This record gives sequence, C-alpha cells and structure tokens, in this order.
Amino acid sequence: MKSVNSEENKSSSGTSESERITFNLNLKKYKYPIMPKRNYDLRHSQNSQEKLITTNLFEIKFIDQYHKFTLFSSKILPEIALDNFILRRQIYSNITLPPSFKKFFWAGDNLYAFIVEDEGKNDNIELTEEINNITYNIKLNKIKEIIFKKINDFDGTNQQIKSIIENLFRSILMRNPNVIKFHDRTIFEIDPKNIKALNQSENKIYKGYVTSAHITENGLYMKINNRNKLISGKTALEKMKEIKDKFKITSKELNDKLNEYFSVHKTVLTTYGSIKSYRIKEVNCNRTPQNTDITVKDKNGVKKTVSIINYYKIQYGIDIEQKNQPLLVAENTNQKNKKLNSNNKEAAASKEDDYVIYLIPELVYLTGMEDDNFSNNRRNLGRNIIHKTKMDPAQKMSTINEIHNLINSNNHKKIKKRNGQELILKSSKEIIDEWGINIGGNLSFQGRTIPQPHLYFKSPNNNPTIPRNGIFRSEKPYQSQVISNTNIFFIYDRNEHSNHRNLFIEIMKKCRSKDFIFSSDFNPNKVASYGLENTNNWENIYNSLRRIELKDKNSLGIIFCSGKLEKFYDKLKNFFTQQYNIPTQFVLTRNLENQRRTNSIQFNLIDQINVKKGGINFYIDFINEGIIKSGQVFLIIGLDSKSEKKKIIYSMTSTINSKLNNFITQEEICKFNNQDKNKTLRKMFEVAIDGINRNCPHSPDYIIIYRQGGNEFYNKKLVITEIDNFKDILKEYREKYKDNNNFHFRNTKLYYICCNLKSDLKFFETEDHDISKAYFNPKSGLVIDDNVTQSDKFEFYIQPQFVNEGTATPCHYQVMYYDKSQNEENELKIENLEKLSFYLSFYYWTWAGAIRIPSLLKMSTTAMQFYTKVFNDQPSYLFRNPTYI
Repeated sequence: MKSVNSEENKSSSGTSESERITFNLNLKKYKYPIMPKRNYDLRHSQNSQEKLITTNLFEIKFIDQYHKFTLFSSKILPEIALDNFILRRQIYSNITLPPSFKKFFWAGDNLYAFIVEDEGKNDNIELTEEINNITYNIKLNKIKEIIFKKINDFDGTNQQIKSIIENLFRSILMRNPNVIKFHDRTIFEIDPKNIKALNQSENKIYKGYVTSAHITENGLYMKINNRNKLISGKTALEKMKEIKDKFKITSKELNDKLNEYFSVHKTVLTTYGSIKSYRIKEVNCNRTPQNTDITVKDKNGVKKTVSIINYYKIQYGIDIEQKNQPLLVAENTNQKNKKLNSNNKEAAASKEDDYVIYLIPELVYLTGMEDDNFSNNRRNLGRNIIHKTKMDPAQKMSTINEIHNLINSNNHKKIKKRNGQELILKSSKEIIDEWGINIGGNLSFQGRTIPQPHLYFKSPNNNPTIPRNGIFRSEKPYQSQVISNTNIFFIYDRNEHSNHRNLFIEIMKKCRSKDFIFSSDFNPNKVASYGLENTNNWENIYNSLRRIELKDKNSLGIIFCSGKLEKFYDKLKNFFTQQYNIPTQFVLTRNLENQRRTNSIQFNLIDQINVKKGGINFYIDFINEGIIKSGQVFLIIGLDSKSEKKKIIYSMTSTINSKLNNFITQEEICKFNNQDKNKTLRKMFEVAIDGINRNCPHSPDYIIIYRQGGNEFYNKKLVITEIDNFKDILKEYREKYKDNNNFHFRNTKLYYICCNLKSDLKFFETEDHDISKAYFNPKSGLVIDDNVTQSDKFEFYIQPQFVNEGTATPCHYQVMYYDKSQNEENELKIENLEKLSFYLSFYYWTWAGAIRIPSLLKMSTTAMQFYTKVFNDQPSYLFRNPTYI
C-alpha cells in the first residue's frame, strides 16, 4: 500500500525522483488545458469530508535506467483470419528471431524488441514457419525506435508509450498457464481444449482480467480490473431451432422472429481461433455457408474468392455440418470507420461486404442470461446478468489481488511444437525480472466527499430536502401544471380484470395530496378512457388507437400496461409521439401488486407526470450553494451523437432558465462530412443560446458543454471536429451584439468537458488507516482530482450515486477546452465546477436520486435513443418537454 496525504505537497508521492519515468518521442502532441490551482480554503468552506480511498492501481517501478524499443510490424502469408488468435500465437511462439533480439514481446501483429547489436541489420527480416503442413512466410518491417528513460518529470500526454506498457503486461499475463486471450483487451480463464464443453452447462461465468497502464501525477501505475462473461450453453443455431419449433411459422415470419430475438441477445461468442465476442447486427436468412463467398489473400498476397465452407476448413480445420443455416451478420467497425473516414479511393470504393463479418450459428454461443419470454422481459435481462456477475467491494478487491498474483506468478506455460516436443515458456515473474520491472502495492490516498445539495420543493416554510447518500423522497412539486378533464386520458386492456378507473382515481388522489393544480370542473370519472380489445395483435391495437380524438393538444396519455400490452411498450410510445406528438406515462400494473412499494411507485409516477405536463418538481439554489454568483447566467448543454447508416445523429439538451432545471432537447441528422457536421452543430448551438437568452436578463457568463466522451483518442477527435464550431459562433455573437448592453457576449466563457462512463478505475472507502479491515463503496458525492489524475491535464472523477449492490464506477471528466481569463477571480473554480457537475446529476426526473452523469447529458442520450426509434427518417425535431423519459 502507498499512502499519499492530499493536504501536503502534491508532488510528494513516496516515489523518489529517480524512480519516476518519462518517455521521449517526436510526436505531435495535443495541448491539454492545465489543471487550475486547487483552492483548499474553498474546499474546507464547502464542508467536504475526507475519506481514505483505495484503488485498483498498482505502482510500477523500472529498475533499469534506460530502454530502447524497436517496433516492427509483421505480415503473415498466406493470410490468416484476424480472429484466429491461437494460430497466430503458435506461429509467433515458434519462430526463431535473430540472436540480437535479447528481449521482445508481441502485441497483436506488432513486435517490440530490445536489440543489443547493430540495429541497421534488422530493418527488414523474413522468416518461415511450418504449422500443420502449411509453410507461413513472416515479414518483419522496422517502423521506428522508441526510447524511454527516467528523468525528473513525467510526460503524461504520450499515449503511444502507455499502449506499449499495456501490451507488455498483457503479454506477461498471457504467460500464465491458466489464461487465454478473450477479444482484444481481456484475458479469460478458459481452456481452449474444453471450450466445446460449454453445452454441458446452461449458463457459465468465466472470470476475465483486464490490465492497462495508468498515468498519474505521481508516476506510472498498472490498472487491474476483472470483467466477467456470462456464457450460455446453447449455440445460436440451437436457439434458432427452438424458436422455429416453438412458433411454427413461415420462413418470412421466422426471419422477423429471429431478428427480434437477436435485437435483445445481441452478443455471441466464437469458440474457434480465439475466444471473441461479436455484436450481431441482423440475421440474414437469405445467406448460407453454401451460397456465400468471401475474399482472402494467398501467400503471394493475391486476392482470391473462396466459399465460407472452404474458408473455415482451411483456416480452422472445421467442417460446417449445417450447410443451409442462416448467417449472423456482424460489423468490422474498424474497417467500416476506415472506409468512412478515408480519402483513399480504394477504401472509399469498397463494398459493404468488405466490413461485414458473417458468423456461423452452429459455431457461436449465446452470451448473457437466457430469457424465453424475451419480448416481455427484455428490461429485466440486464438486471439479471448484473445479479449473476456482480461483486461487492471486498470480492472485487480479492479478485484484483488474484490478478496481481498471476502477474507475479512463477508458473510456466507449455506449448506443443510441430514435432511433438513441449516448449516451456518463461513464467510471468521471470519476464518481469528480465524487463527490470517491479510491481508494488495498490495506491491509497485521501479523497473528499461533497455535501448533498439542498432541493427546494413547494414548501410553506421553503425548507429544503437534503438527499441521504444521493437518494431523496419527493415532496410537493415546486411548479405543477393544470390537469383538466380534457388534457389527460388513460388506456387499458379491456380483457384484464383490474379496475383501471379506480387505479386512475387513486393516482389523481395522490396528485391532489401533492398540491397539483386541477381545473374547477375536474372529475376523474369523466376523464376519457379507451379500452383495447384483442391485444394479442398490434394491428388491432393500432386501428383502435387511431380512433382516439384529442380535444387538447397538451394532453397526456396514461397507459396501464398489463401482461399483453407490456410487450407493445415501444410501439405504443412511438405511436403517440408520431401520431399526436404528446407525452405518455406507462403504468406497469404488475408493479402495483407489491403493497409495500405501491406508494413509492405511485409518487414516482406523479413526479414524471408533472414533468411531462411541463411542470418543475424542484430546484437547487446554486447561488446559496456557493456555485454561481448572484446575477450570473449559466448555459449548460449536454451533447451526444451516434453514427448510423452513413449519417450522424446529434442530440443536444440545454437549459433555458437561471435555475438550470428547465430544458429543451434538439435532434438533428447530418451527413458524414465535416461541412454538414459543422453546419448542424452551429444550428443547434444557436438554438441553445437563443433559448437561454429568451428567459434570462443578459447573455450567459458561462457556457458549459458536457460531451459524451470515451478514451483519450476519441476525446481528442471530438475536440478537433467540434470545439472550433462553438468558438466561432461565440465570436460571431460577440461581433453581432457588440452594441447590445445586455447581450454582448464579451465576457462569456466556454467550457468543453468530455464525460467517460466506461472507466476501469475503481474507488473504495476503507477503514481509517487500515485497508485490510474492509472495503466499501464510496458515499454519494465522492470527488477525486489528484493522485490518480495527471498534473498536466484538467481532469477529475465524480461518483454521484451510492451503490449498495456490486461495485460503483465513477464518471471521468476531462476538460478538453476552456476560456482562460486573465483575472483568476473571474474563472470558474475547479471546486465549483465539480460541485456543479455533481448537483446537476439530481435533475433527472425518472429517478429520485443522483445519476452517474449530469442530467442534461443523460437526457440527451435518452432522447437520441428515443428519436432513432421514432423519427428515424425526419431531419430534425425539438422536444419542448421530456416526452421521451
């Protein structure tokens, strides 16, 4: 364990300067905004509580003073399938490299070698290796030399070297006899000899290990995590036969039913070549192994066409039994993105089949939990998988320590050579010692927890509600909308025995108890209701719904979903949005059967009804919280995008009031070119600015854009393609309104922040001064902006939600751009930005508590998912109310 005191000098980490390392490469670097000065007086004034935090980071020390890698790319002919990892490993393990290659490891088709003799003789190397009576030619081409050494400073922007270190540790972990590779970045405990025994178990959980390098202000650490995989004992073909036998339907109906099934169970696992998962795009019943050809290269690099049957025979030695089975279609996303983004004429002219992968159903296994009633229970599927695979913090850290022990293991791995002899590989520990690496204990330090916000509902004394660990009970709405006989109606299944009128009256009584505003003549018995008959068939339901005549365009439909109606949830929601452009609130009647939860469920429904009617449930006083100064105006934006069918869908949610609790959401579709993307982003940004200007006394002082981000490279790409648009339009607004005293935009500061929800970094609270006692999920509001972050980047982690089952994952915030002020007093303090980001996570109306990201970003993502289902062919749409939640 390594302890770091957050109150002391932040450069002091317990690691001597001689042990800290940096990497030198002549690469073009992206200039990140530097972390602003931390204000410890402000942190104390915010009443933040300090907690002892431990992580899944393990310290890395390099014993040697100097390393020089030579990077080679390799090419194997005849061509080997990209997913035939076992054959590649066999070739790379058996080939004999020149004596000058004293230390080396493989990362995919790249070879990193430490060469002690004259490197000039090793620029291009040709080798041969015979496997299964086939001679393979291996060409090694020198790409570059990479040097890293220990100096006094650590350059965290060099992501290429970080990747090298990650590949080195994966190579080390692969030497352990108990593991094999799964997909690209995960090591799994699966014996390839016994993979066919999967069908002996209905469901089986395989333990997976993920390792990566993590750069911090204190040096280099290894991040260790587990990633379990739940695998069904059924092949995709077996499941197809089950569906066919169960429904007894025609070929066309079978095609629809299979695609419906795989729209839920999207991921399958291959058991040949390597253990790799694929996301299924569709089932193609017109394609079979017998009538489908693919293109491969022979040993001379010449392309030729072979049938899928022959391809699997040559590449994997597999005879496909069912020659006429339909094919599963997956996408090679790397190849597709290369085609879409390439200026190369050959790449741009490539056909769709060039980035389509066809999978054989009899050779792939289903992943996740089997759910026979997949149409009705798709929402429970994810929860069931989590229930099977989740770990509490103590189990999580125990597993992480197991992986740490595997890396330091002395066990040897044996491989059979072509002559039958066994090749004994070096153990993980021997390789670590050979490379001069020492992996120490896990990092622990002092973190801080921000106090919960004050939520202001409608209260006679204006007393706020303070959430307890991120969860709160709803009170009377701050602002409710009028409910009348004509602007609300409900729909039910006439075949159900429940008294839906009584259920509706009960919900309206709850609304009265919450001080909803009702028209003077409101009578729940006179509210229109529509009973649906023959709910087994959507066509009959659709025809019944079309006869509904609305008297008020501001209507809200309450739909009581019983067993049969529940499976048409998406279609019902889509219908009312497309046909009438009105919000709907669904009530799952089975949930109301639980007497202990009836009240809380009904109050949650009421909160959603109020918001969908245009009301406001509560607000946070950001001025009294010390985040916003009196008179300041903030424009908060959540931005997300999705690439689909040669187009991009952008979704933007933005605030339109000073309390930051009223929003509009825009959806736009544009083409896959920079000119159209720029035009679309500018249009949406203008709408967001005009929305805040109509309701505020002056132009915004701060515009903060929360962007759905990802890894380092993805975030950089976003900045390059988007931030200039926002900067340019602000410049134009300043010029256009320079003579306007209120809306001059001269002082407007722009922040662009990427939010990554898929971080493998974990934080656990521990007993004070003794991490061996217990591990706990952190309390709501944990903020980390030192020790695990980089000093040359503006980044921080927030964990808004409290998790009492499994382990929590924080959200990683990277400030990719911000307008730096000459006067530091005018800048938004990092403490206030963190607090703002945390408090905004309470504004998501379907959940009485904090969510993982700022609400506007979540609403933007949710709206985009809803939009792609409902308005896929329309160029744009503006949601004035959150009809989609």
